[in-house]
Amino acid sequence: MRLGRIQNHYTADGFDAVKQSGLEFIEICCNNAEEADALIAAQADVKAQIARTGIDVSCIGRWNHDLQANGVLDAAKKAQYLRLLDTAAALGAKTFVCGCNYDESVSLYRNYTNAIALFGELVEHAKGTGVKVAVQNCDWNNFVTSPEQWKVVLGELPDLWLKFDASHAYNRGENYLEQLSDYGERVAHVHIKGTTHAGKRGVADPPAGMDDIRWPSLFAVLYARGYHGDLSIEPHSGVWHGELADAGIAFTRDFIRPFMVG
Repeated sequence: MRLGRIQNHYTADGFDAVKQSGLEFIEICCNNAEEADALIAAQADVKAQIARTGIDVSCIGRWNHDLQANGVLDAAKKAQYLRLLDTAAALGAKTFVCGCNYDESVSLYRNYTNAIALFGELVEHAKGTGVKVAVQNCDWNNFVTSPEQWKVVLGELPDLWLKFDASHAYNRGENYLEQLSDYGERVAHVHIKGTTHAGKRGVADPPAGMDDIRWPSLFAVLYARGYHGDLSIEPHSGVWHGELADAGIAFTRDFIRPFMVG
């Protein structure tokens, strides 16, 4: 296993900061079309930073989806996803993460068929590149988040993978350990993000290790299902930012490292 972090600051300073923190890779997440276009345009510069520092880009993600409306997938928006997937391949990324929004104007069946068509095209486009296409389990404008949907979509697409983040399942009241156990062999990428509840209410997303997730059990399941891939720290807190940001990353790094035995 390797430990890295999500960081959308991919200039020289950003790569240097990751290297100095003792982490091994960067994950870049594009939250909208503008961020995706910026990364596509910066491909040559990112390659230069990878070569200079030895810190690679393990994963590229596209989040906050608005691909389908009125029962159809937007061709221009889908084309951008394909270009971003090409960028992932050009940068040597292992994984490309994305999702599909739910279209309230059409049936559940049509939503499933459109999602399967989208992911199927991405999977086909990625063949021969070494990049695994993975659907996120985050529900930010994405409906393919849980076993109910995975049974349909992953059942239809045997080469589609999962990006797993226990905090999302926990926040939805789902059993994240059961999900990871049942689908662990389809997981291509794992996020490390803490989350804490007070009763039924979410309070904060602190560094992993000072939160509610049962990290020892989660790692036991990962090893039982043969996962030896990358672990990406996701800073996601309204408290642990600014001056506390580096301290939070260091805390998570030092907490997670002892679980990385294979």
